[in-house]
Amino acid sequence: MQRREKRELREQEIIKNTIELLSQRGFLDVRMSDIAKGTQYSMGTIYSHFEAKEDLLLACAHALVIEHKDLLLAIQKQNIPAIEKIITMVQCSWHMSMQHPDLIEIDNLSMMPSVWRRATQTRADRLNQLHVEVANMFLAIVLDAIAESLNGHTALDKAETERLAHHLTHGMWGLCVGLSSTAQSGYASTLCPESSEEKYTHFTTNYSHFLKGYGWHETEPEAVFERCKTTAYTVMNQTTWFAQTEQS
Repeated sequence: MQRREKRELREQEIIKNTIELLSQRGFLDVRMSDIAKGTQYSMGTIYSHFEAKEDLLLACAHALVIEHKDLLLAIQKQNIPAIEKIITMVQCSWHMSMQHPDLIEIDNLSMMPSVWRRATQTRADRLNQLHVEVANMFLAIVLDAIAESLNGHTALDKAETERLAHHLTHGMWGLCVGLSSTAQSGYASTLCPESSEEKYTHFTTNYSHFLKGYGWHETEPEAVFERCKTTAYTVMNQTTWFAQTEQS
């Protein structure tokens, strides 16, 4: 094995161990010395790969976003309408937030300006480029959905359609982040004290109304969301970090 390959394998081992450690303890309570102890590498070796803890956080987030990209690729291959591909990806995002909030926290923290200021430019640029790739992949599905399933937009020219797709994409991810954050808050505990099923109903209802606002005319949206939920679990169980142990 060449020296470069050994270095890459060592870096992946450090990242894997750090994701597990961050999941257990959180970013603020993990020190670089803890990572060195967990991997049994010296501090010098850790710092030869990652100049700061923020660099390591971005590397962990990059590994998780790769799985988001893999999920999207798997969904793209499904023989279902584009609108259902969108709903399936949204279902993935929701269930990941509910069952793996520790991993979502890593992703969210990696996008904080204070983290990017302390990380090296190379790590920040690499993660940003990956986010752009995933966003463009999702945008292509949204454009297909506008053409296939969303009414009222046939008079738009190409530029207007692309602008609409960007607005829809931005709104969908904003809604997903907001709903998942609310579901894990004290507000949700008061509003939905009985079970997670009520939180899920808030999620599906809000998304149905959101898509209807963009021209989605579906007489049985609940059935569509259930189909997409099944597909979401299938593709999520093909991943390393986001595999599901139960349906929520």
